[in-house]
Amino acid sequence: MSLDHFCRWACIGRTKAYAEIKAGRLVMRKIGAKSVILRADAEEWLRSLPAASS
Repeated sequence: MSLDHFCRWACIGRTKAYAEIKAGRLVMRKIGAKSVILRADAEEWLRSLPAASS
């Protein structure tokens, strides 16, 4: 998915998405000039987030 699609899917902003990519917690891949995030990588990133304390 595109970065914009990922941000809508994850309900986060582009700045946070780029911070996660820079930190190595989210993988962005290149297809020619286009950058994409695989759904499997997005789901793995989501699963790796800490649980909210209650």
